[in-house]
Amino acid sequence: MTPHPIKPPLWSRRSIHQLEQRIQAVPTWVVAIAGFLFLSALVVVIQQDVMKPPLSSRKVLKLILSDAEAIALALAVILYVKAAPDRKTQKHYEAWRVIDTAAAANVTTSYARNKALRDLHHDGVPLRCLEAPKANLAGIALPRADMQNCHLAGTNLEGANLRGANLAGANLAGANLSHADLAGSDLSSADLRAAILRGTNLNGANLWETDFSNAEMRWATLHQEQLSHAKLSETILPDGSCSEPQKSPSAT
Repeated sequence: MTPHPIKPPLWSRRSIHQLEQRIQAVPTWVVAIAGFLFLSALVVVIQQDVMKPPLSSRKVLKLILSDAEAIALALAVILYVKAAPDRKTQKHYEAWRVIDTAAAANVTTSYARNKALRDLHHDGVPLRCLEAPKANLAGIALPRADMQNCHLAGTNLEGANLRGANLAGANLAGANLSHADLAGSDLSSADLRAAILRGTNLNGANLWETDFSNAEMRWATLHQEQLSHAKLSETILPDGSCSEPQKSPSAT
C-alpha cells in the first residue's frame, strides 16, 4: 500500500503563512541592501585571515570585489525567494482566468480547467462561488475543498473525490455524482434536485435542508437518519423506493 504524504499540522502551516506575509511586507530594496551588507560582511569575516592586518577600507573593498560574483549569485537567490509569494499570487490569477474563461465559453471538457482547480486546491485557495455549470469534472480530486455556494448545476462529477468538502448552499441541480465520495461533506441547504447519486458515498455528510427532490439515490451509502431533515419529493431512495411528492401548502 502506498503511504499517504504526511501534511504539516495546521498550526505549522499558519505559522509559515504568517512568516511569508511578514517577509512579503518588507520592501525589496531593503532586502537587497540588507542582503548585500550581510554577504559582504560574511566574505570579509571568512577571508580576513588571507589579508595581512590591519584591514583598511581599501583591503575590505578589494575582498568584496574579488567575491562580487558569489555575492551577486547569493543575493539573486535571496531576491528569488522573496518574490515567491508574488509568483504564487500570479499563478492563482492565471488559474482563475482559465476557469472563468472556460465557464464563459460554455466549454464542457477542459483539461486546463481541471488542472487549474487541482492546483488552486493544492495551494489551499478557497473555491467558493466557483462557476462551472455543465462542466466535465469526472474523477476530480478536491477533498476538504471549500466550495460554498458554488454553481455546478448539470456538472459531471462522477467518481469525484469530494470527501469532507464544504458544499453548503451549492447548486448541484441535475449534477451527476454517481460513485462520488462525499463522506463527511457539508451539503446543508444545497440544491441537488434531479441529481444522480447512484452509489454515492454520503456517510457522515451534513444533509440539513438539502433538496433531493426528483433525485436518484439508488445504492447510495448513508444512514437513514441523515435524511430526516432533507427535502425528499419523488426522490428515488437508496433502497430503490420512491418518496412521496411534497405537498404544497393549501390555499387559505
